[in-house]
Amino acid sequence: MGIFTRLILLVGSFVVAYFILKYREQLVRMVGKNYYAERFLGSGGTYNMWILLAVLLVIVAVWRLV
Repeated sequence: MGIFTRLILLVGSFVVAYFILKYREQLVRMVGKNYYAERFLGSGGTYNMWILLAVLLVIVAVWRLV
C-alpha cells in the first residue's frame, strides 16, 4: 500500500472517529445499549465503549501509517 493511500485512510479514520465522538448519543439511541459494555464498564458503559472504539480506530490508523 502506498503512502498516499495510507494518508487517505488516516484522514478517513480521523473523520470517522470524530463523528463517532460527536454523535455517540445518537448512535446509542439508534443501535441500543450494549449489555457487556454496561456490565464491565459500569453505568454509561455503552457511551464509554464508543469513545474507546474511536480512540482505538485512531491508534490503529496511526500505527498503520508507520
